[in-house]
Amino acid sequence: MDTKRLHFDETIEFWDDGLPLGNGDMGCLIWNSPDKLRLSLDKGGIWDCSDSPEDQEGFTWANLKKLVAEGDRDEVARIFEDCYGRTTPTKLPAGKIILDLGVKGNAISDLDYMTAEAKVEAEGVHLRAFLHAEAPYGLVEIDKTGIGVRIENPEFGKPGDPPCPPGEDSDSVKNLHYPPARFVDEEKDGVRYEYFIQQTNDRFYGIITARREEDGKTLLAFTVADGKEEDFLDPALFAVGEAVVEGYDEAVVSHRDWWRKYWDKSSISIPDPELERQWYFNNYILAGCSRKGCYPMPLQGVWTADNGLLPPWKGDYHSDLNTQMSYTSYLKANRLEQGECFIDYLLSLSDVGRAFARKFYGCRGLCLPSIMDIEGHALGGWVQYSYAPANQFWLCQIMARYFYFTRDPVYFDRIWPFMKECGEFLLDILEEKDGVLKLPLSSSPELHDNLPEAWVTPNSNYDQALMRNFAEDMIRLAAVADDEDEREKWEDALEHLEPVAIDERGVFMISPDEPTTESHRHHSHCMSIYPLKTVLYDTDEHRRVIDATVRDIENNGTAWWVGYSVVWMAEFYVAQGRGDDAARLLKSFFSDNCTKNGFHANGDYMLRSDYHWKYRLFTLEGNFIATDAIQDMLMFSEWGRLRLFPAIPSGWRDASFESFRGFGGILVDAEMKDGVIASVTIRATSPVEVTVENDLSHLTATVPIKDGVLTLAEGETAEFTM
Repeated sequence: MDTKRLHFDETIEFWDDGLPLGNGDMGCLIWNSPDKLRLSLDKGGIWDCSDSPEDQEGFTWANLKKLVAEGDRDEVARIFEDCYGRTTPTKLPAGKIILDLGVKGNAISDLDYMTAEAKVEAEGVHLRAFLHAEAPYGLVEIDKTGIGVRIENPEFGKPGDPPCPPGEDSDSVKNLHYPPARFVDEEKDGVRYEYFIQQTNDRFYGIITARREEDGKTLLAFTVADGKEEDFLDPALFAVGEAVVEGYDEAVVSHRDWWRKYWDKSSISIPDPELERQWYFNNYILAGCSRKGCYPMPLQGVWTADNGLLPPWKGDYHSDLNTQMSYTSYLKANRLEQGECFIDYLLSLSDVGRAFARKFYGCRGLCLPSIMDIEGHALGGWVQYSYAPANQFWLCQIMARYFYFTRDPVYFDRIWPFMKECGEFLLDILEEKDGVLKLPLSSSPELHDNLPEAWVTPNSNYDQALMRNFAEDMIRLAAVADDEDEREKWEDALEHLEPVAIDERGVFMISPDEPTTESHRHHSHCMSIYPLKTVLYDTDEHRRVIDATVRDIENNGTAWWVGYSVVWMAEFYVAQGRGDDAARLLKSFFSDNCTKNGFHANGDYMLRSDYHWKYRLFTLEGNFIATDAIQDMLMFSEWGRLRLFPAIPSGWRDASFESFRGFGGILVDAEMKDGVIASVTIRATSPVEVTVENDLSHLTATVPIKDGVLTLAEGETAEFTM
């Protein structure tokens, strides 16, 4: 198995099995038969943000608390949940380019992760394509002329059309009523330009192509562009015109160079080709859908569904798991720019978060909606989770963790004011009862769905773990900022936040009076184990709690799991050092819960397990939890402690990784041969002390470990070799 390449011997029949190309801003899926080969296109900024639910009467936290206290579930649903069913706001599919290669039959497809280039061959006709890593266009070269090219925009409804009649899907794009797109076909200086301009409720967008034939070949340049006015078209036409004149071989040089540098950031070599391929694929799509200077990935990244429907869950920003878990693997993989994309975006929404905290919650400080559109405005949805204030502190955990792993003073100066305002919001919304700080409403995603019993006795373990972790982060970061007032404030707050609830069995509970009793997809009561990692497998009590909790999840079964549940559980096995069980779950995830190209499909659409959910709905978070689990099997690095190969399967005798990023600003290479650590390199990007938990006494060291601690100055490297 080639772990760095995707290959299909037969024609790709479904859009979500397509060859994915992406440059952070645009995405493309290549699929279908050679006489109607599709380039399904997407762009991060194409949204219709009209008709925001925030504008309706009674849309406030105070009203929500009142209605919950009165037991008026119907009114709660009408105001806070039904608005999610509106057609807009929503992410929009961009459209497609359809190529007729002049042949039929089988299409053989390849995607090289290392160069982000796709190839298709059908009956002697060859196509190669890429989306430029640094420029706003893609290129397709076909070794044949006379190719049929057709551009299609989504089949939106027209102004005045009625809603879709009964029998048609309520999520059809026909429910969006826009003026008909304007199509243009013109030729200039030997280049043929074809494009359309589509007006939506609040912007314009289009697919723009340029094409020329030369030396028996067809070269097609394409892009997706958008803007508030129609003048968005001018730079797009210039970009594709320049690209088609430059040519494929010239343009691809800088593209390949970008990807070469990207893959130089980290790598792995493990004896399980399925897991190795999964790691490379997931890091490939990370670069494809998250790039500094672009919007961060929503639920489907830059690969919105090409099926005549609106994207699943509107393609929105879900922050009760999805956005956070999608940005859980980039740090250890040393792909900082991919994570900075998300942090930059959150910081850019500071004004929106202040307005939402004030208008919806009636609080000072800053809080973003848990389910929001690209502009940061609330979309509604299941009330217990769409408006859960604690979700904000998972976003803050991502920011704090970025600093712990980089020690970047520039980013610290940016995130510290944001986190202080989030803290102001938290202290404003909390209520003190008998000396204990409680949220007025609490839940545990997504337990009991949106039924009244989903409101649990405050505080749920989910809420409590996040709030306690936030307080602990604020104490640490206040020391970095030399802010004594903030430190004292959060030390006091932490004293008034109870520990997370554990029952007499030693099992993490849902809330102080609700034990776990059933299978569930969202392991939200176990946040302390992963991803917060505030309860490590390091003391007798912690081991007792983790073991009992994992055993309880096993006993409750997997019936109501989805893909991300599987890989989240793998992380719990990694915490216990159960490498065989972690690998087993990761392999089942890849075979049962992913489409043929590797996308996380949520349900067990392959019908291989006892999971209730059999649907096929692509979202990305499962891919990146899986990536993090593989990395955590190879290296543990938390709070100044380093352990190499902590949870590898019993059959692995040889394994290695390069340039994994660890806590405190270290970069680590390590190799194991025949079950023994053969070499280790630790580079410090800032002054650091590392407690090395492996016995490396059989290796020769350039910098000695003293009493178990390795001390490095900024820029210093320690090497341990046979």
